[in-house]
Order: sequence, then C-alpha cells, then structure tokens
Amino acid sequence: MENAGTVVKEKIDYSLCGDLLRTILAKDGWTLRRVSQSLAFAPDAVLLAQKGGRRIAFFFSDQRAHKLTAAFRTIQRRDRGQFKLLGVLIAPTNDEMQRLRSASGARKFPRAFFASLDEVREVAVGCAPSVPERSGGMMSFKADTLANIQIGGPQSPLYRLVFKAPELQEILPPQFVMMDTTPKRVPLGARTIRRGNLRGAVDLSPRPLLKRPFGICRAFLPHFASDYAKRLSLPPALALVLHPPVADYFDMLYKVLPDGIGTPLMAKLKRGQKIDMVGPLGRPIDVRRLRAEGVEDVHVIGGGVGMAPLILLVEALRYYGFPVKVFLGIAGFESIRYRDELGATFGEKVRSAYVYIDDLLAAGVRPYDLYVSCDSEAPSRIVRGIPKENLFHGLVPEQYRRFLLTCHLEQSEGARSFAGLRGTTEILRFAQNDTAGKHGSIVAFTCGPNRMMELVAEIARQAGVHLHVLLEKRMACGIGVCFSCVQKVRRPNGTEDYARICAEGPLFDAKDILWKNDDSKPTSANSCCAPRC
Repeated sequence: MENAGTVVKEKIDYSLCGDLLRTILAKDGWTLRRVSQSLAFAPDAVLLAQKGGRRIAFFFSDQRAHKLTAAFRTIQRRDRGQFKLLGVLIAPTNDEMQRLRSASGARKFPRAFFASLDEVREVAVGCAPSVPERSGGMMSFKADTLANIQIGGPQSPLYRLVFKAPELQEILPPQFVMMDTTPKRVPLGARTIRRGNLRGAVDLSPRPLLKRPFGICRAFLPHFASDYAKRLSLPPALALVLHPPVADYFDMLYKVLPDGIGTPLMAKLKRGQKIDMVGPLGRPIDVRRLRAEGVEDVHVIGGGVGMAPLILLVEALRYYGFPVKVFLGIAGFESIRYRDELGATFGEKVRSAYVYIDDLLAAGVRPYDLYVSCDSEAPSRIVRGIPKENLFHGLVPEQYRRFLLTCHLEQSEGARSFAGLRGTTEILRFAQNDTAGKHGSIVAFTCGPNRMMELVAEIARQAGVHLHVLLEKRMACGIGVCFSCVQKVRRPNGTEDYARICAEGPLFDAKDILWKNDDSKPTSANSCCAPRC
C-alpha cells in the first residue's frame, strides 16, 4: 500500500461493486451501466449512473493515479460548478477511503466524492452504514485567523471569525472547540514592561485564564464553492455512502458580552494571528442514521447566536437529502447585515450579506423552507426571496407552534372543527388534544436561550415531534473533568442526575432535560410571544 493520499493497488471486483451500486441507485430511479469506451466528459470512468441530465461517473482506487487526476480535473472543468456531473472514487475499505479524502487527496482528485466498498456493501443489503473510524481525535493546535468580521454595524456585538485548522478536518455536528480568546499567551513580564512606552508600562487589564467553548458554524471544502449545497442533489440512497473531501477552512459566530473579559479580546483578533484551540470536543451524531430510523422531515429552530452551531448540522442534513425547514429568531434584518468581503476568497463577489440567512441558503435550505421571526420590528421587506408569509413579528417559538398547528389542520379530518375555535388558548387546547403523535416522522433540533428551548420543547411535546436540544453552558475544561457544565436530566431508569454537557452532549433528547425554572412562570407555549403582524 502506498502513502496516504495516493491510490492503492489492491484489486477491486468491479462487477460486484457495479451490482451493489445498481441496487442502491435503483431506489431513486437511477440507471447504472458499465462504460465500454472512454467518455469525453469522464475519461477512464468504469461505471456511469444517469437520471435525466444528471450523471455520476465512478472510478476505482486501483486505477492509475495520473489518469484519475486528469479525469477528475476534466469533470471539474466541464461541470462548471453545477453538480450535474459528479465523479466518485471508490476504495476497497473505509480506512483507505479516509486516506483518500485527506488534504493531499483533495489536491490529487479535485471535487471528488469518495466511497468505500465496505459501506456500499452495507447499504446495498439494507444495513445502516457504520460510522467510519476518525483519525486524530481530540488534539491541541494553533488555528490561523483569516478574518474577523463585525456583523450588523459598528455598534453590534456580533462577530464572525474565519480560520484555518486542518486538525478539525474530521469534525462532525454538533461538536465544538475550546479556544483562547487572545492570539497568544504573553508572559507576565513581557506584557508588564513595554519598550518605548513608559506611560502605560504596567498593563493591569484582566486576562482570561481558561479557554472558551465555541461551536463551528460552517466548514468549507477544497475545490467546492461555499454555496455548493444549493446546487448539489445526490440520490438519497447513494448519499449514504458518499463522502466529500475533508474540510480545511471553518468559521464561527460569537457575541461580545458587554461585561465579559474574553469576547471583547476576541473582537481584536487580526488576520494572520494564531489562536490556541483544543478540539474537536463533544459527542458527534451520524446524520445518516436518521434515514434508518424512518425520519422523513427535519425542523431546526434557532434563536439568535443559537442558530450558529446548527448551520453545520443543516448542511449535513441537506447533503444527505433530508427535507429541512428552519425557523430563525432574530431582532431584525439590519442586526444581521454585514459586508461579506471574505466572499472574494471563495471566488465570489463582495456584497452585502445577512448572517444566518445567507449561511442557511448556502447550506442548501430553500427560501420557502426558511421562516424568520423578528422580535423587535415587524419585517416589512422581502430578503433573499423568503416568502412574505414566512416572515413573523414575534418570537420564534410562537411561529413554530403556529406552523405545526397549520400543518396538522391542513391534513387533519378535524380541520372543520378548527373553524369554530376562538383565541390562542382554545387553539392550543385543540392542538394538544388532536395532534399528539401526528408528527412521528419528524425530528427537530433547537438551540438558543434556555427559556426559548424550554418553550420549543413544550410545543414539540404537545405536537408529538421528537426534539433534540443543543445546550450551551460555561465550561472550564471541555472534556468532562471539571463538572462545571452540568445539566439536570432524567436517566432512562427514571432517576434524576446531572449530565456533563461537554462529555455527554452537547446534544440531548428534550424529554430527558429537567428545565430549572424556579424564578419564572410555568411553561406555556403562549408566553413571551408577540402577535403576528
């Protein structure tokens, strides 16, 4: 076997692989044939799948390396980023596939997708694909700052940090990192006495001693445009065995706290500075398992910066072909507007952008599947083609509750009864009595302020929607040692206990969470919700 990033010479049974792929592709109406002569758009392809004007060329890792490189470059050039012509490189094992997906593999096989015969065999016989072994695990490293952009105007506390970190190439949603908020640790003597500046020679400003936890918002793939998911449409059954190259750039969204110490220092980070990080941390989820569980639709509900760590999850869901509806709660459109000067880095024009909204659209969410709640202003204009009926004046839990109720009433035989109901309380009572268990094929994810998630959890419980909550708390270590980020939960045996968010989360089943709400009113799906405009 050759070094990582090169092809292996182990022979693969092309006929067997073709039969297995044919079984998988037939589920989505695709045909597959053996290539008898060289194709101009995919030279040296062994198998070709086709449906309408979309084609997928299959290659194998025991073919000559230089011919594979030329073939993938031809596909990249001819397709022009439309993703109507795809190239897939198949390895005999999961381990070899992971090596081919590495950064060196991405350079050799530009814009390739990768698969292994092991996973193809599993999916073809109806099994859920096994989770590939991830190399590296948790590690400490230095990330390179690429940009640190303020969102929403000069007085806004919201920032976007873009950085390069090859060590995070295997990160999966909803994993996170612990990072220093200063570019480097400066020894006390070095920052106490500053040459040439005796007047201010003593720096007594507070400095954070511990790292801070942050979720990853986006992961950018080499040779893939940042909005590639808008055009990519993989056959859902085949998507279960296809993997893109590993990511090399990442970004995160953070909010500068007025009384904080760490986040104000983060706002001063400049391009080229290095940041100490530890990661990836937390338990990942394999999105592909949802298909084996019969999930047909996914809802994502985010409040403010709580939407940021959910975007990586949304992109994974769309990659595997899940229909996703997103409910975003913000103060107003101007609060999330900024000049996207980083777009030129990815071959795009510099333009005015809307954080969260543009990210979700780039992750493959359709405008009509994006619902926006503005709590401080009535949305009066259309942004990015989002339908007017998807804009709501109020808080996001109320918009989500009304959406679930409307969806049920459109399908329920009890819709006639709804016409005679008056008032939110009566409507909610109808929903609670008549919709329980009606949304069993839906799974939902939420992140945001605790009170918002508590309301969403109650709404989902009433509607029979299986909800997962992504929890965020202050952390000292991020690896489960310090017990500073605990959440009260109910264990499967019925006992109450405390779970460590960093080690057992950050994603939890909403039904297991014991919300501590001693100082507030009892949970109500109607509380804190403004009327629709």
